[in-house]
Amino acid sequence: MVATGVREHLNIAPDNLRRGVSRNAPRSALHTASTPHIASNETLLLSLKPSPLSVALRSWRSAAWAMVLVLLGWAGARFLGPLVAGFGLDLRWFWAVPGLIGAAILCVRLVREVLLWQSRRYTLTDVRMAATSGVVRRTRVEVPLRNIQQIALDRTGGERALGLGTIVVTSAGSQTIDLAWVSIARSEERLAMVRGAMGAAVPMPVWLEERPEVGKAKGLPLGRVIGLVGGIGAGKSQVARAMEELGFVAIDSDKEAKAALDRPEVRERLVKWWGEGVLGPTGRVDRKRVAEIVFGDPAQRTRLEELVHPLVKVRRSELVARAMADGAAGVVVDAPLLLEAGDDRECDYVVFVDAPLAVREARVRGRGWEASELGRREKAQLPLEEKRRRADITLANDGSMEVLTERVRAMLLTLSTQPTRATGPAREANQTT
Repeated sequence: MVATGVREHLNIAPDNLRRGVSRNAPRSALHTASTPHIASNETLLLSLKPSPLSVALRSWRSAAWAMVLVLLGWAGARFLGPLVAGFGLDLRWFWAVPGLIGAAILCVRLVREVLLWQSRRYTLTDVRMAATSGVVRRTRVEVPLRNIQQIALDRTGGERALGLGTIVVTSAGSQTIDLAWVSIARSEERLAMVRGAMGAAVPMPVWLEERPEVGKAKGLPLGRVIGLVGGIGAGKSQVARAMEELGFVAIDSDKEAKAALDRPEVRERLVKWWGEGVLGPTGRVDRKRVAEIVFGDPAQRTRLEELVHPLVKVRRSELVARAMADGAAGVVVDAPLLLEAGDDRECDYVVFVDAPLAVREARVRGRGWEASELGRREKAQLPLEEKRRRADITLANDGSMEVLTERVRAMLLTLSTQPTRATGPAREANQTT
């Protein structure tokens, strides 16, 4: 699953996380010269170096080549030596050269790996995961726990033989591996511990733990948070409007994100990143200019999402809590990056809104987009089939608004018979309605 070229070594000890580290523990007990970059408001959970076995694991190819060269030298001395000796040539020193070259290669590789092993330091706090490495040039990679979208365990044949494993992390909005902790001992146990730290950093929203008794409305189940995903132009906003007619409160995360761009602190940061050209004539953020920047550069898109997403998340939490307290039938969340940002964890169900490509293209042309814009923007998101696979149910939106409303009602009744994501087992495939 993980290409060798992107792997970085990490080894973490579980003891502190298993027992828990008090926030009131003496900070001096948590901070040492070997564990830098821990902010005063963070609690250090894990801090250690890679497993020494990683040195052998990364050096075995050099050892194999060294052995091959030694064997070549031995074979030459054993079989060719007597032949050249018959001509009066004494080349005993020559047969030792391959072995010496092999030994030199192995020594250089071992020294390099030992230095790298010695330079590496890995930490987990209640806020972030991090990895520091480099002998001459030091590099530190951090991923906030709240931004982790996917975390998985990968094991090569060598790692399985040594009882090791690799934890790989993808952050919200990213399509590549952002952090890899390679060759960790007791990897499954430690994967569960990191997930526990993630859960503590992003506690279950209150509306998923305690739902108010709001009764029934229009014959439909109440008190659920439903997230919408789908292709651009699939009509997620139409589905949200249909659910509003049935008593749901709709939250448009795209609008919330646009509103966040006008917050003074966000505007100031964008100007610092991209210059005054990111502002329009009135001094407000030029959203078209921002779109050109982020959809043309994945790194800038991730940068913007990490700035805006936490603000949108807090606002959404407030709106959901208010809707539930007011007795709404439920909440429907229309978020363009619901899955990419991990916001599906806050939903009872996720609905994939489906529409043919021709229909979606016609809809985006109505927005004034060029034909290529749809494909360009969708490349920055999860593939449609991946969204469909990770949803709980598929809703077709290729007809009139009246037809859509009836399909939405039928979908809600179907979902009322299924366990929620928080209480039920994972489903292998979604349903279609």
